[in-house]
Amino acid sequence: MKKVLLVLGGVICFSWNIYAAQPVAEAPVNGYGTPVTIAISSTTLTMVPSSQTSGRMGIFIDNPSTNTGNMVGFLGNCTSTSVASTIRPIELSPSANTAFIPAREDVCLWLLDTNTAAASENLHYQELKQ
Repeated sequence: MKKVLLVLGGVICFSWNIYAAQPVAEAPVNGYGTPVTIAISSTTLTMVPSSQTSGRMGIFIDNPSTNTGNMVGFLGNCTSTSVASTIRPIELSPSANTAFIPAREDVCLWLLDTNTAAASENLHYQELKQ
């Protein structure tokens, strides 16, 4: 009986070690890029960031409350995109204007401004390194 309890206790202890949390990016900020203001066009997709910081782990984005249009778009590679500008899984509104997008250095945002009355509106961003 003691052996059965000992084996059962060992199995329970080892099973708790197997059930671990998923890995997450919880490292301190190692570096950062210069804050940049970029004009997001209302007619063609604009790549954000406009230049890549080596070792980037993410991008802080601010759609200023003075803007009247939402910024919409998608994640893609940083060289070119063949995706239609009507595909818009990401939306940044001026009312909830800040966001953090986790993205490696080879991933960029392709954004479009929904305010068609203006040729473009400004967006602020800063890259973070880990």
